[in-house]
Amino acid sequence: MEAESFRRFVRWLYPGMRVKRWLILAVCGVLLISLGMSLILSVPTFRGFYNLWRRFVFSFFSHHFLAVVFGLAWITGGASLIVWGLQKMNRSIISVLVPERECDVAELIFRSRQLSRGPHIVAIGGGHGLYTLLHGLKEYTANITAIVTVFDDGGSSGKLRRDMGVLPPGDIRNCLIALADTEPLMRDLFQYRFSEDNELKGHNFGNLFIAALTQVTGDFQRAILESSKVLAVRGRVLPTTLENVTLKAECVDGSIIVGESNVGSCGKRIRRIFLDPPHVPTTPEVVKALEEADLIVLGPGSLYTSVLCNLAVEEVRQAILRSSAPLVFVCNVTTQPGETDGYTFSDHLEAVFQLLPKERVNYVLVNGEKPDPQVLEELKRSGIVPVLAEGNNWDFPGKILEAPLLSEKYPTRHDPERLAQALCEILLEEKPSFGFYFALHTKNGFKKLKIVRLVSHMKRALSRNP
Repeated sequence: MEAESFRRFVRWLYPGMRVKRWLILAVCGVLLISLGMSLILSVPTFRGFYNLWRRFVFSFFSHHFLAVVFGLAWITGGASLIVWGLQKMNRSIISVLVPERECDVAELIFRSRQLSRGPHIVAIGGGHGLYTLLHGLKEYTANITAIVTVFDDGGSSGKLRRDMGVLPPGDIRNCLIALADTEPLMRDLFQYRFSEDNELKGHNFGNLFIAALTQVTGDFQRAILESSKVLAVRGRVLPTTLENVTLKAECVDGSIIVGESNVGSCGKRIRRIFLDPPHVPTTPEVVKALEEADLIVLGPGSLYTSVLCNLAVEEVRQAILRSSAPLVFVCNVTTQPGETDGYTFSDHLEAVFQLLPKERVNYVLVNGEKPDPQVLEELKRSGIVPVLAEGNNWDFPGKILEAPLLSEKYPTRHDPERLAQALCEILLEEKPSFGFYFALHTKNGFKKLKIVRLVSHMKRALSRNP
């Protein structure tokens, strides 16, 4: 217990806490008080009290050295009282500002300061895939920008889009929840879906909240920003575009599929995707985020309707091409019924290369872990097949890295922690300067050993060049 208390105290002195400067200032204040008191005690009126104190002390300590030790003990005790008092005062203030939230103040400040110094990572996608990615990444950096698709036309989002004329908020809401640093009750509230037999049936509270806030502020992007404040979001969530557009797909048989929900369930092999109208702008914030990124992550998520549809916005695609940040494509762990039936790993790559040159994709991250035979059989009965990087006959100049990324709970999804660690390792390979940051940063989370273990998996796996 004492060791834990000492560790918490020492944490205040860690680099980047922005506390030591104020502690030094407080010490200077105490020194000034001491000098002022010495002047007051030199006045004859008070000198008698001072001499009485000296006689009292030296009646116990005949040697000056012992008196110095006694004085230092008093100074240490006084400093401890100051620190203890300040800590209790901070806890008292925080208990009022953040009621019902038990937290170690030093731990809270340390995590906030460290995460704010982390790498700038831009994640592009939507749906459950982007939610999984953001949920893992937020434990390693607060400088996350999620660029999210706004082409959904089904479910609650589609109804709000048709009835209220707002952009579909569903994927935006999921990303906000993934990055939220708020109470579980608030997260549950934003994810709550009305099930009663009334006009709200099928609607999600978070979608209604964002739609209502859009009406109040008159701006969809402002509504996202205000929602981020409510949820204490760690990072930023940006829509790919603020224009109301329709996603379309041309299939191999020549048919045209209209609408995101139809494209995702057409059951046909897709030749290409495009937007109607074809030329829509993105936002300056999206372009700036891509320009300043340390790492750009494409996927995971529904290949056409969540990931690649963002690249159909030409300004986003051009900003990616101009950016100097390494780009990682995270391949899905399984096929998706209705959208990528029968797709192999190579098919996923070819779909990406239709919108981005091969030379611009620096890394492809693919799961190398097979589900248990029983789970595999259940997936096959549902028309789902694992996507594995089998073979090495790819005309690809970048690196293809294989790592155990499969979620134990959801065999069709990535594990958030493993995926985030793999991406951090890629970032360390590209920018070793972040090594010191990662070495200092202990999440209940980031242990360097975890990354070393994952790297050993990745280095034993694929690093294939033609």
